[in-house]
Amino acid sequence: MLNLKQHKQKSNMGAQRPSLILALLLFIATALFPFGWLATVWPGFDAVANFIFGTELAHIIGHFAVFVLLGGGVLLIFPRLRRRFWLYLGLMLLLGFMQEFLQIASFKHYIPAWDELLDLTVDMLGAVTIFYFLKR
Repeated sequence: MLNLKQHKQKSNMGAQRPSLILALLLFIATALFPFGWLATVWPGFDAVANFIFGTELAHIIGHFAVFVLLGGGVLLIFPRLRRRFWLYLGLMLLLGFMQEFLQIASFKHYIPAWDELLDLTVDMLGAVTIFYFLKR
């Protein structure tokens, strides 16, 4: 009976997986989107961006929160990554680099410096935090 119940749960997850993956891809696209660029081309959004990322502390909290949510989504949809820390961390680092690259290419237009290194460090702290939280 237990095996039948487990099989049923696995088959239900398989049916939900495409929509979960689509939701994750939508969230990744949102997380990687260069909102700073949007603030430069849409003056109304500038007020929102300044409210959310106006201070250095808010900027750090924003990066941390995005990668906690992003990492959590990845680990919930792909639970096998919970046993492969380095693969997970590499994926999160790739997403962090992509985010910084899109920001530099779209509106910052300067050579990466300490600010980007700080952003990547905070991103990885968020990703590692959720990894260890969900691993328990």
